[in-house]
Amino acid sequence: MRRGVIFDLDGTLVDSDYLHVVAWWEGFRRAGRDVQMVDVHGAVGRADRALLDYLVPDATDQEIQTISDTHAERYQARLGEVRAVPGAGELLRTVAARGLEVIIATSAPKDQAERLIAITGAEDAVSVLVHAGDVERSKPDPEPVRQALEKSGLRPQDALLVGDSVWDCVAARAAKVGCVAVRSGGIDTASLTDAGAMAVYKDCQDLLSHLDDSPIGRLVQN
Repeated sequence: MRRGVIFDLDGTLVDSDYLHVVAWWEGFRRAGRDVQMVDVHGAVGRADRALLDYLVPDATDQEIQTISDTHAERYQARLGEVRAVPGAGELLRTVAARGLEVIIATSAPKDQAERLIAITGAEDAVSVLVHAGDVERSKPDPEPVRQALEKSGLRPQDALLVGDSVWDCVAARAAKVGCVAVRSGGIDTASLTDAGAMAVYKDCQDLLSHLDDSPIGRLVQN
């Protein structure tokens, strides 16, 4: 029986969430919109248009263009500064070595996702990538998780999702996939648990240190 783990990317495997926050915030400022960083942070994890619809639902097309262009420009300028979350590469390789499929499901575009995966140093462990171009709706909609299951040939009960945001947990629950959460994206344990996380760890290194006793360890044993 094939089993697998679906990993979110930004904030889960690479330490990029706060770069996104600043880039979006600068976009809002350029468009003359007063959006607090704390609100931007809470929306990170959604696809670009979904984030904008959530934060500025009344924005004009011109404002949307200005905000989006600024975010892309500012984030791209800082992409070289992104580092892997501690333990990310080793966690991916360990999960693969234990016979589980390693799947990435991200709202990032394909070229950016591939570059971020390479930062972990474990791109050879990844068997399936679901990126922004593969889906019409982003998390918290379950479509990215369901697409990951379909592309990997896994049943919901034979998979887990590892993510850092409330949106990851909500999407996993809607797809009937168990969710393991990490706090490396800046979301607190209570919020992640309330959203449906089965277990919460500090980061990939912490999850790796407790892997045998984690939901991933139990998935291997079942």
